This record gives sequence, C-alpha cells and structure tokens, in this order.
Amino acid sequence: MPRQRSPKRDLAYQLWLDSEKKKKLKDIAAEIGVSETQVRKWKNQDKWNSNVTNEAKSNVTKRGGAPKGNKNAVGNSGGAAPNRNSNAEKFGFFRKYLPEETVSIIQEMPEDPLDILWDQIQLAYAAIVRAQTIMYVKDQDDKTVERIGEGSSGSGYNEKWEVQQAWDKQSNFLQAQARAQKTLEGLIKRYDDLLHKNWEQASEEQKARIEHIKASTAKIKGEDPNAGAEDDGFLDALKGEAAESWQE
Repeated sequence: MPRQRSPKRDLAYQLWLDSEKKKKLKDIAAEIGVSETQVRKWKNQDKWNSNVTNEAKSNVTKRGGAPKGNKNAVGNSGGAAPNRNSNAEKFGFFRKYLPEETVSIIQEMPEDPLDILWDQIQLAYAAIVRAQTIMYVKDQDDKTVERIGEGSSGSGYNEKWEVQQAWDKQSNFLQAQARAQKTLEGLIKRYDDLLHKNWEQASEEQKARIEHIKASTAKIKGEDPNAGAEDDGFLDALKGEAAESWQE
C-alpha cells in the first residue's frame, strides 16, 4: 500500500505561494516542523518553479491580473505579470543546447550556496573513502602486471606489458590521496567562511554539518590515533538527509 501523502507537503507549497514565492525554504521548514532538506526535496519533486504540478493542488483562487496595488498591474492589460514565464524561458534555453539529463540535474540543484558546497564536500569525501578500496596495496609483493598493447614489427609479433610494483602503486596512491584531501580541505574552509559570513541566515542543519565533517576529515588524515582505515560512518551520516527525504 503506497504511503499517504504528507499534508505538510502541500502546506509548504501553499506558504511559498502566499509569500509570492519569496519565502526561504528554511523558514518554511521551521514553520511546519520539517527539515530544510525535506522542503527542498518537495520543491524539486513537485516542480514548484514550473507552476505545473502543484497548481491543481493549491487552494488559492487564481484571479486574472496582478494583485491590487502590485506594480506589475500597471500597463499590463493582459493581466499576467511580465516575469511569469521567465523560469520556463530559462529552462527552455537550456533544453535547446543541453541534454535532457543535464537539464534535469540543473533543475534539482539546490539554490543555497552553502548547500551546493555541501554537495561538493560529500562527493569529495566519498571519492577519498572509495579510493581506499580501489587503490589498496596489500603488501610489498602486491605487484600488478597488465598487457597494454600488441602489434607486429620487423622482428615479429610483440606484446606490450606494464608492471607496477607495490611501491609504485603505493606512491601513486599517496600522491592522489594528498591532492584529494587538499581539495576537500579547501571546500571545507570555503564552507566555514561562507557559513560564518551569513551566520544569522544559516539553518541549524547547515551549522551542525561543519563540526562533524571537521572531525571526520581529521580521522581520514590520521590525526586521530584511534581511527582505522575503514569508513568511520561519516558516509552514513551524510546519507541521513537522503533517508529522511524519503518521506512523502
């Protein structure tokens, strides 16, 4: 049996409409008692900006023309606000030149710069953890021999092979890991700077992220003597938002 649609989902959209689409998602989330991530998921899934999916669900009575006293009503005999189709025009432009899959990604991207940075941090951290398995070197005898080509020459048929000794693979891994960690540190610093620059506007969720990721980054760098090579559960914590957003 499908899960019943949450009434807060339509309420969130209604609050956004009532504010003339200007109310911040974090404020809507606080008002109805859900996470900002959940509201953003509803906004993306129901395509609030397109005014298609939720128009029929809204309890607002639509009237032609702009509201009384609205500057958009001046000189607009057709009754529609000048920027009514600006969003459709923007994505129409994207669809003209970009693959549909790319356009879909753009439509679902978060609008808050902090949340965009957070997504980048998650990807960077996940790549570092995943590399532990892909580039793992068992011991000094862990040698890799791989055929990389073949052909014929004056001396006959030849095969080309590449041999990677354990120390070669370990060296490559350490260099790659150092570059990836440097990138991650830069992203975290940018997040921290932007968070404190807009501290009053940031949500509690956005503020809590930075302390957790700083602690987790210290572990993968080996600054925590009790940390092992395995994932410390940080990835599961990152997925906590996704698990919560499965609510309907």
